Amino acid sequence: MIVVMNVVSAAEGKADAFEEAFRSRESHLATVPGFLGFELLRRDGENEYLVSSRWESREAFHGWLRSDAFRQAHSGDGGRGQLSHGSEVRMYDVLQSEAPA
Repeated sequence: MIVVMNVVSAAEGKADAFEEAFRSRESHLATVPGFLGFELLRRDGENEYLVSSRWESREAFHGWLRSDAFRQAHSGDGGRGQLSHGSEVRMYDVLQSEAPA
């Protein structure tokens, strides 16, 4: 399993609109083979966000990047491109994970 994180910052005064753009977006992730989960996280007291997704493998994530679902999800981007700046993508292998029984 891998976790892919994209660190972005909301443009000054645009945090609410940035969050709403994510809430109202048309997501196609659930239809993608190998997709395990998604979270949008806001840093406490900051305009910094972590867009996090979990995948069965690197191949599954790269398949998403090449998919029609990815193109559809990012075709209009809901204005997020104008609401944020900076983008640093980080990919991590999950070495250990725990969940409730």
